[in-house]
Amino acid sequence: MPNNPNQPRLKGKFIPQYNKQIIWPQILTDISNGMSLISAIKKHGLDYSTAKLHLRDNELNAEYQKAIEHRADYLADELVEITDQQMPADIDPKLANAWVQQQKLKIDARKWTAAKLRPRVYGERLDVSVSHTQISITSALERANQRLDVIDITPNENRLESPKIQSKTCKNILSQESIIKTK
Repeated sequence: MPNNPNQPRLKGKFIPQYNKQIIWPQILTDISNGMSLISAIKKHGLDYSTAKLHLRDNELNAEYQKAIEHRADYLADELVEITDQQMPADIDPKLANAWVQQQKLKIDARKWTAAKLRPRVYGERLDVSVSHTQISITSALERANQRLDVIDITPNENRLESPKIQSKTCKNILSQESIIKTK
């Protein structure tokens, strides 16, 4: 091969040049169809470090993120196909358990990958974040005051009488020794 002075070289080694506009649409299609990034770039002869350098481009990275979402959807859809597969009729009965375990492993790997690629859709965590953080204790105290009835347990001269029931506010309750009875 004749030496081309326009081709880049690193200490006498040939560094291949890739046309991003040609190779990346193919790689992104492969990723959207369930392939990992490593498998897709190996298929097209691109090394991992070069692919990561290319993905620093914001536009390409946005397309890559979309392809990852499509991959998660593909893997989730593939779960149904795997579970619907019938065990081969000609399988040795001694290997039937191994076949079932292999199917379980495929399912678990796809579930885990889909959950990591799209956690909001396929993840197992529930979002319990609080969006409204303003808390008013004043209104709660006012409602509590309205529900309170206080039983005064001061000694009566006639023990057969029932205790006197008086309605008091929270401030009065805290300043006196009383038993609080809620309605």
